[in-house]
Amino acid sequence: MERPSIRQKPSKAHIVWTPDPEKGVKRFDEEYLQKWCRHIGFDFERYSRVDHERSDDSRTQYQCVFSYQKDNSESVEMDGEEWSIATEKMPRTFVEIDEEGVLRVQGWSTERIIDVAELWHDGAELMIRAADEDGTLRIDTTDLTP
Repeated sequence: MERPSIRQKPSKAHIVWTPDPEKGVKRFDEEYLQKWCRHIGFDFERYSRVDHERSDDSRTQYQCVFSYQKDNSESVEMDGEEWSIATEKMPRTFVEIDEEGVLRVQGWSTERIIDVAELWHDGAELMIRAADEDGTLRIDTTDLTP
């Protein structure tokens, strides 16, 4: 994905769009996604990692977190002693888009990978047009909060 160009976005609410589908170059407004997350009250994270369901290479991930796991710890016994290993809070429900425009939606009971052609919001709802599907998918982010 590339940063927004001088040409206008399809709408003020667009986060990802493909101005020329034949060329397939997607535009991504990271700053606007951060502002939307902050406005709605969600956390925004940016990091790089390998997600084998999307690629075998490390990609930059842009994540909007709606809720976190309550407890993420493990107990390990070594030489008769028990050790507890706790990790920082882990995202439970989120939307994560990588630098190629492939989106992971992690809900309470479902997970889906979508190659995004367009992503925009309507209030707290995310609207998605997939590159390989007809129609518009709606994600009501308020359903993904505790």
